[in-house]
Amino acid sequence: MQLANFDSKKNEFNYEYDITKKIVSKILNKLNKEQGISSGTKDYNRSKIVKYFFEAELLFKYHDMNKSGELDIKLFPQMARQLKQIYDIRDIKKFEKEMQFKKINKMSLPMFLTLLKRRLFKTIDENETFQKYFHVLDMDKKNKIDVNKLKSFLSLIGDKVSAENFDFFFKYNITNNDKLKEEDIIMDDKNNPTEISADAYRDMLTYYKYL
Repeated sequence: MQLANFDSKKNEFNYEYDITKKIVSKILNKLNKEQGISSGTKDYNRSKIVKYFFEAELLFKYHDMNKSGELDIKLFPQMARQLKQIYDIRDIKKFEKEMQFKKINKMSLPMFLTLLKRRLFKTIDENETFQKYFHVLDMDKKNKIDVNKLKSFLSLIGDKVSAENFDFFFKYNITNNDKLKEEDIIMDDKNNPTEISADAYRDMLTYYKYL
């Protein structure tokens, strides 16, 4: 799949819709004006943003099968999650309450992209943080980490997740999370998880039905 690119000389993107170009241009112009950010970081974020909205455009088009140009607003949290934004049950309830208050029940592509903007940089930062600590644990560079090592790691940092909560978290996701792919989780002969990929672990963390 060809990804969107940015020609700085022509100031053009190869997005399908003009509205996407306009929204991304505004974001990048704001990014360029920010102080205290190195040019390298700006270039990196610029590349991430261009690719992110290309994927967002494709996702909207995929869901808009009847080509009406509008989708049910309740689809937004699910679609945002596909683009690595985190929406748990509390976020969803808050979002639905906001849309009900504003009497919004449909979203066009411009609205979808505008809603995504609200968490854009947070999503980029969180994804980079996730990748960094996952690579630390992936000592064999297999793009999979040992589940027991992950359990030990999480019991020592941050909120210090207990072994019981960790086991429940894994069991709940493996049973209920239909986003998980069989090849991304290695099981032993007792059907217990032994290794997990980055994609599977991220899907577990962003599984919005998990309470």
